[in-house]
Amino acid sequence: MALAKHIFLTGEKQVGKSTAVQRFLRLWPGRADGFLTVSELREGGRTLYVSSPDGRRRSLAARMSRGGPRVLSRPEAFEELGVSLLEESGGPETITLMDEIGFLEASLPRFPAAVLARLGRPEPVLGVLRLDDNPLLRAVAEHPSVTVLTVTEENRDGLPELLLDRFSSGKEGSHG
Repeated sequence: MALAKHIFLTGEKQVGKSTAVQRFLRLWPGRADGFLTVSELREGGRTLYVSSPDGRRRSLAARMSRGGPRVLSRPEAFEELGVSLLEESGGPETITLMDEIGFLEASLPRFPAAVLARLGRPEPVLGVLRLDDNPLLRAVAEHPSVTVLTVTEENRDGLPELLLDRFSSGKEGSHG
């Protein structure tokens, strides 16, 4: 079965989904836009940001205390910066990143619509879907232009090259 024009990775926590995306980006000859969800470990716990791939634009999304509950949740970071980055994405030789779509943003009014609108455009998307169940994750996974690949310890090392081959051949095919 042929892969659709957009590919989303899913799998267990810490299996290497975002690492595969980062390794792919080192190989990708074009431009990357869209958003990344960046996690930083600090003394008191973990801080989560919505960020542009180049890191120049970012917004606080959540803070979690070490081993404890979330102490601050700002899903509006997805509504503000996330939506803006998706609306600005696309163009020749560009891949749009959506790493990662999960639970914080699932019930927001604008972000899910921006994700689905971006999937309706022709330029390729590489994303990560949290292994979970909510309406946004289902809508992305079931979108007719999306292929979902499950990342495992066995396949993760070969994924960056597989993705490069897929997106490079898709790029050539779109010109003819």
